[in-house]
Amino acid sequence: MDKQARVSETDKRLHALGTPNQQGMFKWVILFMFMFAAGMIWDAATVHGEGLELNVNAQKAWDTVLNQADASAKRSLLQAYESAGKWKTQEGLWQQKIKQLHKANADELVRLRKAIRETDAAKLTALQKSLESTQARYEPLFNLYRSLNQQWSAAKGVQNKEWRAALHDQTETLKPLVKMAREDIRTWKAKLAEARKQKNAEIKRLRTMLTAATAVKKQIPTAQKRVSLARERYSNELRSFKQTLKKGDPARTLTALHSLAAAAEKCASARQTIYSLEQKISEIYVKVGQEVSNRPK
Repeated sequence: MDKQARVSETDKRLHALGTPNQQGMFKWVILFMFMFAAGMIWDAATVHGEGLELNVNAQKAWDTVLNQADASAKRSLLQAYESAGKWKTQEGLWQQKIKQLHKANADELVRLRKAIRETDAAKLTALQKSLESTQARYEPLFNLYRSLNQQWSAAKGVQNKEWRAALHDQTETLKPLVKMAREDIRTWKAKLAEARKQKNAEIKRLRTMLTAATAVKKQIPTAQKRVSLARERYSNELRSFKQTLKKGDPARTLTALHSLAAAAEKCASARQTIYSLEQKISEIYVKVGQEVSNRPK
């Protein structure tokens, strides 16, 4: 039956119920029943704990234990089960957050290293161009001065005092201009050398700031070992819980559940520790990024 046929059939049934008001009331009853059923389904999912997964046999054994327990014991069992599931879900959430933050930190580190290498790049480029422009501007003067000196040296062996005197006068006239030009070039070279020195010092300072993150990273392997140990304990407790379920003893099952919940909490706590370390790394990168951004361009 297609969608249009189903709608037509529903309308016929509603029409058979009586007046439009009665039909409207019937619709609200259906809606209420649907919402109630959805609520029951949600409650069941909450009770059984989102983070725990039981196979068919374990689920049947769990239901048997609940049926054998009195009201108080059943409430305690459900609460313990809920707690274990909650902590297991929390562990999964921390794991996902760690993955996302770790990726963001790795990307940011690549960006920061590139930015640090390029510290004062624009400034150094401008100074280098100014130096080259200054050298090019004075090059004709240096060539003329060099040429006159060569001619004057060659004229020493020639018996022409007037020519030698003229060459000497021209050389002497250019000498202060050449001196000023050389001093100007030395000034630009000194500026460039100082800028390079400052750049190297700044790069060293920024990289030193990054080493603080390296120190934090060295703590992560230890934290990861704690996660592995916690997960191993959880696996053992989960296996023990499933074995206890087969015995059908509510009291023993509750004890096993408490141990399982404690192990799940340890897993979540160990994951949270790693996330906290990733956060510290992120904070360090933010500080370095601010230093790079605030650097005069």
